[in-house]
Amino acid sequence: MKLSNLHPTTRMVVFDDDPTGIQTVHGCLLVTDWSDDNIRFAMQDDVPFFYILTNTRALTAEAAYKTMSSALEAVIRVNKEFGYRLICVSRSDSCLRGHFPLEANVMREVLMKHGYKVRPKIPFAPAFIESGRLTIDGTHYMRDGEQLIPVSESEFAHDNVFGYKHSHLVDYIKEKGGNPDDYDIVNAQNYEELNAFRDSLFAEIEGEECSVVIRSSSSLPRSLSGIPDKPFLTRRDLGIQTYGTGLFVVGSHVKKTTEQLEYLLKSDGLKGIELPIEDILNQPDALMYKTLNTIESLSSNGITPVVYTARKEVRIENAAQRLHLGQTVSDFLVDIVRRLPICPNYVVAKGGITSHDILTKGLSVKTARVMGQVINSVPCVMTERFPYIIFPGNVGGPRSLEEIYKEIAL
Repeated sequence: MKLSNLHPTTRMVVFDDDPTGIQTVHGCLLVTDWSDDNIRFAMQDDVPFFYILTNTRALTAEAAYKTMSSALEAVIRVNKEFGYRLICVSRSDSCLRGHFPLEANVMREVLMKHGYKVRPKIPFAPAFIESGRLTIDGTHYMRDGEQLIPVSESEFAHDNVFGYKHSHLVDYIKEKGGNPDDYDIVNAQNYEELNAFRDSLFAEIEGEECSVVIRSSSSLPRSLSGIPDKPFLTRRDLGIQTYGTGLFVVGSHVKKTTEQLEYLLKSDGLKGIELPIEDILNQPDALMYKTLNTIESLSSNGITPVVYTARKEVRIENAAQRLHLGQTVSDFLVDIVRRLPICPNYVVAKGGITSHDILTKGLSVKTARVMGQVINSVPCVMTERFPYIIFPGNVGGPRSLEEIYKEIAL
């Protein structure tokens, strides 16, 4: 694969705060365990960029700081063997949720501590072209049907952990405690604008011995890499047999996910298994036993199970308690996958925390090759047992889950 936009002496490392950031790329490695051996394996890969899954969006600020520091320290330690210029990308949500400005600040701090010269300003590029998240004249928008709305007017701005009030990015930076003078805000309505910024950035650092820290969503890393387009993955690409069943696991509670789930459950050949949050908390053993038996029974009858958490969101004021609740629910979903009584043809996980924990804990994946996307913005990695499809909670149309089911299962 020829990725000419990155100089041979450069490696781009994308630190992903949830597992959905690979939704624009293919062919590169995804690293979930940043041991020296795994980082060295990625540094030596023919593809000159790779992703490290930190999953910091699911962590407290203190834990996110430690995790980001640990991951970057590993990269710097291994890079002593190679001497690459580093482009370090803090990849986060195109709807502005996440630990900001903490993660980019940690990157600068750690790089400079080890003697790296770092570009003074941090490019801030939350545009996600593929899903209609655009930055125009310094204000960030999302496409809602036929119109663009400021992201501060979306449900995502009311996130009970990472909520915010401003769509104008200078005001957003101030709201989050950052200094706007530390950032280059990247306006982008299409890839032509992202590519123009990329070319300008590369021209600026040509011949300079400086590394670059970037805060972005998923589109700018694709532009920086120069990765070519690839058709959506087919059933044949994924090696899915014409017999057997798959498994859907849905944890995300955003409105978009609930709507997609409703359409999916109307399809023939599958059946929903609802998991009440109260039962997960109060009688997990009984619920696990019942759920695994139901999965086995459905699959043996040629029906694909759709496991999903009850749609009513539990609102808790304390941020640490909210994260703990989310982790408890995620751990239950992970345990379902770990203890599966069947070997499905494929697994689709919906939601950031859900898909991360299933990948790293349920399937114990430490490195994996990104195969590409099954539909727009929905990536797939190949595990030892089956293709694993990572469906972000905040992308797709009302029928996107149903579309995946029809494309790969029927």
